[in-house]
Amino acid sequence: MSTNPSNSYKSKRRIAFTLLVVAILIINVIASVFIFLDIRLMEMPETTIKVDLIEVNSEEIIIHHSIEIYNPNQFELIVDNFEVVANTIDGDEIARLKIEGGYIPSQTNRTFESSDRIAFKGQGYSTLTSKITGTVGVKFLGLIKKTLPVAINVITSIGDVIHDISAPIVHIWGDFGEITQEGIDFTGTIEVYNPNPFEMYVEDMSVEIETETGESVGNLDVTGGTIPAKSSYNLYGTGRILIEALNAKTLNVNVSTSAGVKIAGINKSVPFSIDAHLNMPRLEDILSSDTPTEAIIKSDMKATLRGFISNMTLEINNPNKIGLIARDIVFSIYRADKDEKKLIGESTIGEAEAGPEDTTVITTQILLPYSKLFFSRGKGFLPDALLVIVRTNITIPGLDTHIWIGVSGYQDMHPFF
Repeated sequence: MSTNPSNSYKSKRRIAFTLLVVAILIINVIASVFIFLDIRLMEMPETTIKVDLIEVNSEEIIIHHSIEIYNPNQFELIVDNFEVVANTIDGDEIARLKIEGGYIPSQTNRTFESSDRIAFKGQGYSTLTSKITGTVGVKFLGLIKKTLPVAINVITSIGDVIHDISAPIVHIWGDFGEITQEGIDFTGTIEVYNPNPFEMYVEDMSVEIETETGESVGNLDVTGGTIPAKSSYNLYGTGRILIEALNAKTLNVNVSTSAGVKIAGINKSVPFSIDAHLNMPRLEDILSSDTPTEAIIKSDMKATLRGFISNMTLEINNPNKIGLIARDIVFSIYRADKDEKKLIGESTIGEAEAGPEDTTVITTQILLPYSKLFFSRGKGFLPDALLVIVRTNITIPGLDTHIWIGVSGYQDMHPFF
């Protein structure tokens, strides 16, 4: 009885296919057992997670996630599908980023990392929660993979990154303005430099002005402001200091205020104070420069039996809004012959006051004896002229400092003879 070759071939194919299926089933069973055993025996990797705020500025934060994984097993691990979702403390999602996975050889460390920028958009970010998800597993014979899901929550406080706020750097200048009976107008310029990478606010300032002996002579009111990151900003204050401040060599300026930041929902203040010194201006520098203080001398002479009587007049025109005091006023008359002069008469007045924005007249008489006026030391009968000089110390009531001023003029003697 003959066998059909076609049927024999089909029969062999069926047997081979059956054996292949059985082999695959056996391999799957064995693989499953090994994978199960591997999973059961697999030590979970040691995972270190870092969430760093590498920069916080006025508009955004830059957040960096680093996942370091150590594989303690005798076989290679697979990590995959890492995703980081950052949420505010209220649960609002503000960032989502992917971190590429990969293989970790046996007993080896590997780090996976990524960074992202997060704009503030008016929200408070004092605390962030980063949820990190992914999978970790093994691969058998390069064909069959078994993974386990991983989920980790990490809480990050943004306050930790701005706990060291640098105090602002401050410079102070002062300008003295108009002087009146009530005091001297004073304008202070306070330059504030913000060395931080975010905006800083400076509250209203209390500025006390003292002499070097500690005597309080005035104060300034300065309105605070906002200083941009790594920038300078000028604050201005106006006030008035007492006239007695001009007696001081220097003025000490004490500034008390506080500065701070309000960023990512966090308020952080930095109290600070600044001591500065201002050199005092000279008295002549703060008196009116638009209209000078003028002094005019006049002389009216008449003959008497003892000699000529010179009626001297000194007019002081004070354009300032504060009274002036003229002390130690000395009227002197000299006989002038070419380049030589000789004192022939003098009168001293102790003190006179020139009222604010007023003209004051000071008068005196000087006797010019004939013996001194004529034939002085072999000179001619008549002098070439008479030199009239008035000198005085000008000051302000309450001050120790003064200005020494003088005014002079020549008077021709020929009209009298």
